[in-house]
This record gives sequence, C-alpha cells and structure tokens, in this order.
Amino acid sequence: MAEDDLYERLGVSRTASDEEIKRAYRRLAKKYHPDRNPGDKHAEEMLKKINEAYEILSDPQKRANYDRYGTPDGPGAGMEGWSFSFGSGFEDLEEILSGFFGGRSRRRSRTGDDLQLEITLTFDEAFFGCEKDIVFNRMVPCEECNGTGAKSGSSPRTCPTCRGRGIDPRYGFGLFGNRSCPTCRGMGEIVDTPCSACRGTGLVKKRIDTTVKIPPGVEDGITQVIRGSGHFGPRGGPPGRMFVTFRVKPHDLFIRRGLHVYMEMEIPFSVAVLGGKVEVPTMWGKSEIHVKPGTEGNTLFRMRGKGVHTNDGRQGDQLVRVKIKIPKKLNKEQKKYLEKFDELFD
Repeated sequence: MAEDDLYERLGVSRTASDEEIKRAYRRLAKKYHPDRNPGDKHAEEMLKKINEAYEILSDPQKRANYDRYGTPDGPGAGMEGWSFSFGSGFEDLEEILSGFFGGRSRRRSRTGDDLQLEITLTFDEAFFGCEKDIVFNRMVPCEECNGTGAKSGSSPRTCPTCRGRGIDPRYGFGLFGNRSCPTCRGMGEIVDTPCSACRGTGLVKKRIDTTVKIPPGVEDGITQVIRGSGHFGPRGGPPGRMFVTFRVKPHDLFIRRGLHVYMEMEIPFSVAVLGGKVEVPTMWGKSEIHVKPGTEGNTLFRMRGKGVHTNDGRQGDQLVRVKIKIPKKLNKEQKKYLEKFDELFD
C-alpha cells in the first residue's frame, strides 16, 4: 500500500467510480478493524491511512484537486478565513462499523443538508481580496419548539418499533441492509403533536444576511467547503456543509493563471530593433520592462512579484508577451528611410 498515492491505498485505479471507491473502503475497513486485529499496531496504522485516503477521494472537489495538484487543498490552499472539509470519511466509517459489528454505537442525529452558494467577484476583488455582502436562506432550529418538532407543552416519545435506535429491527444490523426504521424514518423518536411553526420538522427557513471576508487570490470556479455552515439537521441534528463556488468576472486586459497574470502588448518596431524601456500596466500600477535590441515578436517577459500576493506570503508574477507594432501606412519620406535601412543590410 503506497505511502504517496491515495488510490493505491484503497487498491483502486485513478478512474475508479465513487461506488468502486466506497466498496474498496468498506472492504478494507472491515479487514483492518481493531475488533478483528486486537493489539495489532500495523492494522491500526493501515486503518488510519485507509480512512485518510477515503476522506479525500470521496469528496468530488478534494479528489479533483488531488488529481490535478497532488494535494486536496488545490490552488486555494492557505486562504485565510475558511475552514475546509475532507469529506465524510469518518462518518461513513462509524456507520459501516456500527452496522457490521453489532450496532454498538448509539443512533446518531441526522446531519443537515449541504448548502450551495455562488459568490460573484470582479477581477480586482478576487485579485486583492475584499469583503462581500451575501444573502441566503438556511434551515435553522425552530424557536417555537426549540428544534424538537413537538408542540409547546409536549415532547417526542421513543419510537416503539426501533426503541429509539432508528434502525429497522427486521433487517438486524447487516452491513448492506436498509437499516432505517420505517416508523420514525431513522429518527428514533415520534412526534404525536407537531409544532405548528415547523410542522414537526424542528426546522424553519431563516434569511441570512452577512458579510464575508474573501482573501486575495480566489480563482474562478474554485469551490471551498465550510463544515458546519450548511442547513441544520432535523430535531437537533448537526448542520451540514456549505459549498461556496466563486465566479470571477474577466478583465479587459489581464488573464489569471493561478497566482500569475498574463497579458499581451504591442511595442514599437524601433524599440524592438534598437531596444529600450517600455511602460507596462500591472494590477499594482505602471511599471517598466527593458527590451533588448533585436527582440522578436512573441517574446515573453516576466515581471517578478507583479501577480497575486496571498495572505500566506506567496507571490505570483506578471508575464507579458510582446507583439511588434508594424506601421500600416507610410509616407514617402518614411518609405525612403526604410528602403535605405534595408539596403544597409544587403
């Protein structure tokens, strides 16, 4: 089981489907579980590595970052003000092992749904960072019933079918069976008199109007995962995750590639031949490049430190590809000088 390749840890190919990855994880989790390997430090270490791999490969965004950049954090690593999730690996492990080894763990509260948000930024806002006002709706615990789902003065009762476990006793505790109790739908409780405000769900929709601080360097299409900021779960369940996708508007002059900025600009024919200084616009203000005599078209100049500056100290560059400006109309005197110039090189 390779140390540096998460796919090899699970014994799957890099093109494996989500279901194939989950099946491989379940198989290995059973194989190396401590109940089957008491006191075996090797099995304990293997289980840790398997879980780490599944945490990343089970999350679409983290897996995409790992495939492209070799790290689950991707190009947005080091962005301040955000906490990231590596997926639901630990939760899945608990569910799998509790079912396979006799269901010893108690019923877990149902986690709330994930929340999807898009934040649109100008090129400058993404480049330098900014504070952005956002508005969205989130399911939160009902204040009328304190999230229980039961009418004031009453309370939920333990489900008589599953005795509060939330698991259908007809299926036992098999690994692959449908274990959700049909009476309480896996909640372990029954509400006889539902709260009128939330209709027994324990949740109500709330408008969230807040300001978020966005660090410099956000790229178009990047999705950040914020744990515990999604919708709350029913009847006291923990909140899910928030997926924030950034949409960055294009710039008239610059193009972003990671921390670097690209642009094209024309330089006079005389400067290309004789050399000289050329003033160049950057996101940080105007600067200069030194053009050597005999510079050809499509030459690429690198301006150190003129790209994105991130909060963790990384800096990108600006790359300038020059085009030679060729005069399209010449008067007689200009033509005469160019003809003379050409004769001198015969």
